Amino acid sequence: MGHLNVDDLKDHLFTKNKHDVGNVFDIVPFLTKRTAAIKGNFNKVLGEFVRYNSSVELDPSAYSEIDTFTTEHKNKYSEHIASQVEFQGDGDAEYDFIRFLDRYLASDDKIKPIHPHLFNYIPVEKKYENEFGKYAQFLSETLASNNESIKDIFKSKKSDNILTDLILNQLNGLRPTKEKKQQYQSLLPPLVQRYQEDVLFLSKHTDYFLASFPLLTHFYTLMYAMQLVFKFEQFTNADFNQVTPLYFALDWEPINKRRRAADEVDGYKFIKGNARKLFPHIHTISHLSHNDMRVAEEGPYAFTPYSSLYQSIQEKGDEYEQEFLADVKLWIKEYKNLPFTQVNIEDQSTTLPEAFNILFKCLEAGTSSSVADKFGKNIDDLASDHFIKSRGSIGNVLNIKHDLLHLMTAVAVKDKRIPLNDLFDEFEKRGIGLDLHSKKEVMNVLDNLNIIDKKSDSGDAQYVKPIL
Repeated sequence: MGHLNVDDLKDHLFTKNKHDVGNVFDIVPFLTKRTAAIKGNFNKVLGEFVRYNSSVELDPSAYSEIDTFTTEHKNKYSEHIASQVEFQGDGDAEYDFIRFLDRYLASDDKIKPIHPHLFNYIPVEKKYENEFGKYAQFLSETLASNNESIKDIFKSKKSDNILTDLILNQLNGLRPTKEKKQQYQSLLPPLVQRYQEDVLFLSKHTDYFLASFPLLTHFYTLMYAMQLVFKFEQFTNADFNQVTPLYFALDWEPINKRRRAADEVDGYKFIKGNARKLFPHIHTISHLSHNDMRVAEEGPYAFTPYSSLYQSIQEKGDEYEQEFLADVKLWIKEYKNLPFTQVNIEDQSTTLPEAFNILFKCLEAGTSSSVADKFGKNIDDLASDHFIKSRGSIGNVLNIKHDLLHLMTAVAVKDKRIPLNDLFDEFEKRGIGLDLHSKKEVMNVLDNLNIIDKKSDSGDAQYVKPIL
């Protein structure tokens, strides 16, 4: 057997008689049968994410707190809480208290998370269980990455509010779940680290956290997916330890086609144009990951991007590299002859980077265009709610509304003032690039909010003060 498990791959794909990643970790929760369910519904993923991350589930045998948060049933739950309180006088006080609780705990038939622990009680509709369950596991294993401090935010029932204490103490609708096998592998350490730091910082400011946790998580999920599109297109030159800024425009500023946010390479046009390649890239890398460098004897192979794989191969010396090249060329030949592929691409590769590229082109040609399109458009669905805006003839560009600007400024500055230029550096570490026009707009907004401090030892240096 060679260094690439060609025989195993061939047998597996012959048996499946369709494209399959084989025994490799997944990296995104996207479906090939695009449903667009996530569009406008991202917040509905959060309850499942928080529960999955804490290894709990809603207990159907317990007092059904969840039903009681809806218009039809919430009176029942409010009455249950009110029954724990001693009222004086006639029944009016209890009636008013129940009505108050109805409004306090729910809005538009949805739970109002008045405390982080209540995110555990956001239900998932049955029709979304499979798809949103994939997102929940992805978020837990990729962005949260088993961070115990993040788990504690949602497990804790601590509150400095008597009413919230009363409500939380009546909630007993969670039960432990069996530990599930890991399905997703994290690929972008700096982005994951920023997300975790930002969540933990915001959790110290409870009211703002309750309002901003959904937007923060939604933003990082989209940015993570867009970074993968960008990195995979760089093949062996990609650096997964660096976040590549993508250019955004501010929601209220006019833009033209010469702006960076409208550029073919720097902004959403690049992502949209290359999102359809995400499916064949994932399958190409998954095939290449079936090699003899796996660390564990059992379990899935690590998903090893082109650049990481190439570096590991080079470290094993020239002979190993030439043998791996021969294996990849053999797999290209075998792949082209699979019954469900119709590929007529010449392989004249003489180096591994060239062979990786040829194998990708074979999979791109062998993949149904509708499957690749649907898979890639999951990114459109993630972005469409909040993060892209149609700019007429320019098309869609990445967009920053006021709430996202305030949120990113809050997490970038945290609790100590920083130089204005450092603010934009912190934005870029989170994947947000801004050109000079947009930077001036940001300065105007922050100045109007009175959080730009122009008094400093150096005279004219500008600092940004903490928002929270």
